[in-house]
Amino acid sequence: MFAILLSLLYLAVPSMAQDQPQSHGIPRRWTMAQKYAAEGFKPVDCFAGQVKIRGKRLAMQPFTVFKTNAEMKCCGSVVKSGWTDRHGHFFVEPMEGGEYFAQFSYKGVQYATSFAVLQSYAQCGTEYVEIDFSELDKARVQTYFFIDDSGEPCEPAEPRCFRK
Repeated sequence: MFAILLSLLYLAVPSMAQDQPQSHGIPRRWTMAQKYAAEGFKPVDCFAGQVKIRGKRLAMQPFTVFKTNAEMKCCGSVVKSGWTDRHGHFFVEPMEGGEYFAQFSYKGVQYATSFAVLQSYAQCGTEYVEIDFSELDKARVQTYFFIDDSGEPCEPAEPRCFRK
């Protein structure tokens, strides 16, 4: 009985040691995400999605995306200016990795949020963000992934083609 317990313990120890995070094994992406979050920038893979003001979609309204300025405050050089569509959707393609601010206008009021693109991209895939300005100076930025599980045939190269 003792031998069985000892052998189980022997088998469990190496696997427990492998589960412990090690500083040299942490991926660069995770480290960057933690750095951006600590500086107040929401890490995202792609800046596309929907914006809301107190839960209501911000339809057909202007927005501007800026690079951060030297003081890491809003707003440096303009990256893109555009309009949300009739559903409050927006997208910015392509984007370089780094820290940004987005400013949305509604009824003469400017709403701003900060975000950081983890790595450069040419086109958004299945990730999208939802920005909800619940208060004038606060934005909730939530990231979602779209997965098409309709069962319809699709090509594996299509960005929204996933298999269970």
